[in-house]
Amino acid sequence: MKTILVIATAVAFCSCAGPRELEAEMVNAQLIRIDTAFRYANDPRQILLWRDDNNVDYITYASMNNSFLLGSRMVVLVKR
Repeated sequence: MKTILVIATAVAFCSCAGPRELEAEMVNAQLIRIDTAFRYANDPRQILLWRDDNNVDYITYASMNNSFLLGSRMVVLVKR
C-alpha cells in the first residue's frame, strides 16, 4: 500500500510540471573582430565578436581549424 502511495505522489508531482518553451528570435549579425584565446596551452581557440543591427554584441568560440572572414554575416538565435 505504501508503494502505491509513493508512486501516486510521484506521479502527481511530475504531472504538475509542464513542458518548457524557449522564446527566441533570429537576428542577422556581422563578424567584427577575431581574437585568439590561449586558455589551455594545447588548445587555443578563436573568439568571434558578432554585432547585430541594434549594436548588440555576441561572443562565440570556435576552433582554430575554422576560417572566418571579417564582415561576414550569420544568423544568430537570441533569447528574448
